[in-house]
Amino acid sequence: MQIATLILRLLYGLFYVYIGVSWFIYKLIDKPWVTPPEPPLAKAITSAFTASGVVDPLIAATCLVGGLLLLVRRTAPLGIAILAPLVSGILLFHVFLTGNWVWGTIHFGLLAVLTWLHRSAFRPLWSYGATGGA
Repeated sequence: MQIATLILRLLYGLFYVYIGVSWFIYKLIDKPWVTPPEPPLAKAITSAFTASGVVDPLIAATCLVGGLLLLVRRTAPLGIAILAPLVSGILLFHVFLTGNWVWGTIHFGLLAVLTWLHRSAFRPLWSYGATGGA
């Protein structure tokens, strides 16, 4: 089970590191980021995010940092916590705007599995103040 957890964590982390690094490389060489064809509503929101000049670098940095943190066992729970809002947004984007719910569900499902496998690291979040500690 530990080998499967390690493989899942490393592959998931490497995927997000790849996304973050490749976005920054595309930006450095001044080449537009390649996007698949999207329905009009999805295209409208992604175009607005890109035009703002803020959202795309923030997403890329979140992917890069979260992915790098997942590569180390000790920092994996922090990587999960950093990627959780982004992956939730990916799920909602694909379910409601692109109709490609499979892609969003895969991202979210794998993160949910990783969260479950690292649940002991998150236990203090739910039991805060229950032990009477400082």
